Amino acid sequence: MTPTRIGAVIAVIVVLVLANFSLFTVQEGQAALILRLGKIVGGSETPKVMEPGLHCKIPFIDTVRVFDMRMQELSIPVSQALNVVTKEQTYLVVDYFAKWRISNLAKFYTSTGGGNVHQSEMLLEQRLNDIVRAEYGKRSSDQAISADRARMMTTIREEANTIGKDQGISVIDVRILQITLPKDVMDSVFKRMAAERKQFAEAKRAEGIEKSEAIKALADQKVTVIKAQAITKAATIRASGDLNAAQIYATSYGTDPSFYAFYRSLEAYEKAFSQKTDLLVIKPEGQFFNYFHGTSHNTVTKNNKVKP
Repeated sequence: MTPTRIGAVIAVIVVLVLANFSLFTVQEGQAALILRLGKIVGGSETPKVMEPGLHCKIPFIDTVRVFDMRMQELSIPVSQALNVVTKEQTYLVVDYFAKWRISNLAKFYTSTGGGNVHQSEMLLEQRLNDIVRAEYGKRSSDQAISADRARMMTTIREEANTIGKDQGISVIDVRILQITLPKDVMDSVFKRMAAERKQFAEAKRAEGIEKSEAIKALADQKVTVIKAQAITKAATIRASGDLNAAQIYATSYGTDPSFYAFYRSLEAYEKAFSQKTDLLVIKPEGQFFNYFHGTSHNTVTKNNKVKP
């Protein structure tokens, strides 16, 4: 190999090495800062921010810090949920999350000790906790949970966005995931609710028993009235029947007194001797035994008395 070719190969290698240390790529959704000897190129006021694409730097002097410019989520673990106190001194446990992104890359880098995302989220969480506590302290439980919740969320987001500018970030949204009571308070609330439900059930049960007794009393009253009316009507019908029967008997008696006397005697005999074992030991005299002596010699007097 000739010295010319060797020199060309060395030149190509040097160019490739320099290109490797001079060129860098910023991906979509990212941005980069060039640090020259540890300082931001362009200064904190007018920093040189590298957008997505291919860029150059001075090798061995410049260093590149790449940051994710997409939306980030700050989520509080359930085990570390925030304890707040409302206006009426009610303790609540609030679980929330926040959406944020880097808005000023140079300020974010300087305010977080070199662009430490974890440190930035810790600082944002502390500030959000203070804002959330303050907003809940201004409101009652009902207002914080339902009536004034939307406006409270807007206020928290605006205040968080204001303080986030000091970190070079923009708070897009803050949302409450859930609001619960502390465990000891929740137990006492459940016991109180159970006692209230039991008292309510007993009151409803007593009210039902009272209504049941009233309905039963009304039904008994109606039954008594219906029975009395039925008895009265039955007595009236029975009296009318007896009257008709008496009239029929009187008519029949007047038509044939002798037959009527005979018929009544037969009825008396039937009742007196209803059983075969019946035995009557008396002197066979009197009107009752008239027809025992035979009917050929019996006569009926004008006074409807049968004589032998």
